Amino acid sequence: MPKICALLAVSALLTACFDSGVALEPKAKSVTLVHESERPLRCKFLDKISGTAHGSDEKAARESAENDFRNQAAKLNANFALVEAERGGRLGDGSDREFFVGGKALFCQTDEMAEADEKAAAAAKEKKEAEAAKREEEEKSDKQDKAKNK
Repeated sequence: MPKICALLAVSALLTACFDSGVALEPKAKSVTLVHESERPLRCKFLDKISGTAHGSDEKAARESAENDFRNQAAKLNANFALVEAERGGRLGDGSDREFFVGGKALFCQTDEMAEADEKAAAAAKEKKEAEAAKREEEEKSDKQDKAKNK
């Protein structure tokens, strides 16, 4: 009986060791996972990245690998993670599954970012013009004051 208990305990520990659940880091929540057909147009390549995970459940292994992939992209300050390769399958002869995601970390200018940049540029231009008009008005006022004092 003690041998059976010991075997069950070791078996439970080994199963727990093989589940590599990868949590999505807070910074990686803003990284969008895309495939080539969904990729934004204006992107800068940052680096190649990959994510891997394994576990007893294929869906959980895939999600963990994608989390690892997005975490790697976030470390590079990317806002998109482009999936170029995905593989999943059994790990050895057992029932454990492994999943791999490979691709690129990208920093892409989205339409929203372009719109925000345009608004910021317009606001900066408006501010600059207002400051120039104010200086012009002050110079005109100074000239009038000087003319009165003569």
